[in-house]
Order: sequence, then structure tokens, then C-alpha cells
Amino acid sequence: MKTNETETVQSVERAIELLYCFTTRTPELSLNDIVKRTGLNRTTVFRLLSSLMKKELINKNAAMNTYRLGLPFIHFAQIVTENLDLRKMALPIMNELNEITKETISLNIIQGASRICIEKLEGKEDIRQFINLGIPYPLYKGASGKLLLAFSKDELIEEVIEGSGLTKNETTELKKDLLLFQEQGFAFSMDERIIGAFAISTPILNSQQQLIGGLSISGLSARLDNNKQLFIKAAIQSAKKLSAMMGYQKLGG
Repeated sequence: MKTNETETVQSVERAIELLYCFTTRTPELSLNDIVKRTGLNRTTVFRLLSSLMKKELINKNAAMNTYRLGLPFIHFAQIVTENLDLRKMALPIMNELNEITKETISLNIIQGASRICIEKLEGKEDIRQFINLGIPYPLYKGASGKLLLAFSKDELIEEVIEGSGLTKNETTELKKDLLLFQEQGFAFSMDERIIGAFAISTPILNSQQQLIGGLSISGLSARLDNNKQLFIKAAIQSAKKLSAMMGYQKLGG
């Protein structure tokens, strides 16, 4: 490893160590407090604090000359808590959907500009769709990714499209798909990301009417012919039930 890379890693580790100094009992600390707790010299601590303040991860109380964690940590905590709650609350519903469809059921969230599966139940058929937990997949391909993208903010949609490498015509088709999925409340794809496979995905919303994940059914295209409408209806009902459990209330309802 190069020297500058080593220094960068060391700086990150020290910054993390600094953040761990703050607790519920000691939410506000002086420069001297942090120096004592970390064992780092004052110059290093001051430099780290300055860098963290630029990213608003640390706020300074100028009147008291003390420091405290910044507001972004509320956002980070919400992400972690929501996803833990989401997995716990989703499993019974996923089990019901798995029993109805006999197909693979997955729970997906957005991470950065990708989607990842955070929970899954394997299909009950001998030949079934295989999904990796925690592996990033593109948001611009397949029902599970496109569904999440369709219900995302415009800024993320543009970011994903710009980094996708899609042609102009492919981008036009993607935008049409996203609008359609928004309007109908579910996404469907067949032979798109994987030849011979289908996916149906529905949005999970929270109390702020915001997307927090997607519930998907996936399996072999050959088994879908007589079950498509049943699967779509079951997926929508399951996602609505889970959204309600996460505090979602339809506007005007």
C-alpha cells in the first residue's frame, strides 16, 4: 500500500475513533475531552474535527467551545432502524406470499445508486430463481431495480441514467417504464435481466410517503402464463399491508 493510502486509512480510523467518543451520557465534548479519550494530540484532533465539521458530521457550540454530533446521524440512524424493522416486519408477509406463489420472494432496498436484496425466501419449485443477499444490482434493469428507481427522487433517477451507459433509445424506453410503473403501482419484467425469468415488484412506503424498499416475486417465465394476474394482485396486497405496518397512510384516506 502506498504511503498516502496508508495515511488516508489512518485518518479515517482516527475520525471514527473520534466519533465514538460521543455517547448518550456525553453528547457534548470539549477539545481537551476528545484529546483525553482518543489519546491523539491536539493538532490531529483539531484537524479531524475541522474535516468532520465541513461535512456537518460534527457541530460546534461556539458559546461553550464544545462539539457534538451533527444532524446527518439522525438520517443514518433512520436508515439502519428502518431497514432492521423492515426485515423483521416483512418476513411474515413474505412467507404468506411465498405460500401463495411458490416462487422466490425478495426484499430489496436502494444503496447508493444500486439495489441490494436484504432478505429472501427461496421458491418451492425444483427449479427456482436464485438471488444473492447483499450484492449490488443495477437499478435500471429488471423489475426489482426499476420499481425502486421509479419511486425515487428525480436526482437519483438522473444519476442512475447518466452512469448506466444506456443508449438514447434505451434511456427513452427506461423513462417510459418508470412512468408506467409509477402509475400502475407495480413493475413487471420478463427475460430482461435473466433470460427465462420473470419478476414482479411492488413499492413499500413509510409514514412520510417515501419509498423504503420493494417486495418482489421472481421465478421461471414458463410458470407465469396462468398466474400473472394472481401474482400481481398478491404482490400489491402484500406491499400495501407492509407499507401500512411501516406507518404509510394513503393521502386523502
